[in-house]
Amino acid sequence: MKRGIKFLPAIAIALGLAACNQSTDKTVKITQQSDFPAPPVAAVKPVEFTEFGSKRTDNYFWLKEKTNPEVIDYLKAENAYCDTVMKSTVPLQEKLFAEMKGRIKETDETVPQLSNGYYYYSRTEEGKQYRINCRKKGSVSAPEEVIFDVNRMAEGKQAYIFAGYDISTDNKLVAYASNETGSYADFTLRVRDLETGSDLPFSMDKVQGFAWANDNKTIFYTIGNDALRAYRVYRHVLGSATPDELVFEEPNEQFIVNVEKSKTDDFIFITSASFTTSEYLFLPAGDPAGKFRFLFPG
Repeated sequence: MKRGIKFLPAIAIALGLAACNQSTDKTVKITQQSDFPAPPVAAVKPVEFTEFGSKRTDNYFWLKEKTNPEVIDYLKAENAYCDTVMKSTVPLQEKLFAEMKGRIKETDETVPQLSNGYYYYSRTEEGKQYRINCRKKGSVSAPEEVIFDVNRMAEGKQAYIFAGYDISTDNKLVAYASNETGSYADFTLRVRDLETGSDLPFSMDKVQGFAWANDNKTIFYTIGNDALRAYRVYRHVLGSATPDELVFEEPNEQFIVNVEKSKTDDFIFITSASFTTSEYLFLPAGDPAGKFRFLFPG
């Protein structure tokens, strides 16, 4: 810490001397702040919150309104200012990008992994941003079946995140999550028929995790609250007109909930965990309509 205290003023002095230097030495180039336009300033709109008996004021709470035209205009102004300030570094940015890209093998493929009679893998192609998820039945030399070409799914979209997928036990359906918002904690869950390539008439927003039961029609999924904390687990039966059943809820905000299937495909687990402790509930995957029980009852 003492070393840092001595070092920081030295930097300030050096920068001050350099700024005052009138030398014509071309090896030293200092861009004055006055060369740039004034940075955009966000409007102050105080919003008061009362939490845990204390009051706090957030002057910029309004900036979370993603569809507010005023917010969009402000973000555009910030981006324009950044482009102006960083304009002199564009050649260096391009050089660094080309160097880093040159060290990456763009056309590549993951090692196939056998699961329930199929070898699953993903591959990338040069010039394309997203992965292509594939499988081969019975052998790595079998014909390739493309499950998701995420490049095509992202076409024409300003943002697209593919969160992952899970295959049903009979290998005929695939549940997958994605979004067009760019958020890494808020996805839409859908189910696709692998034989037709079409999505079924089901979708659910704010999903953060999901798992198939062994009947090939029941899906358990977690939902996030307004703070994007996964806190509920629901049971959905494909084709059913009955509202999805809430099977677990965690009211404690220090805990995050997840649902997953065991590697043996025998059980569905619900996990509720904080930084210091966790608890598990389980349900036989062959009994999707059953009731979850605690792994170690208290």
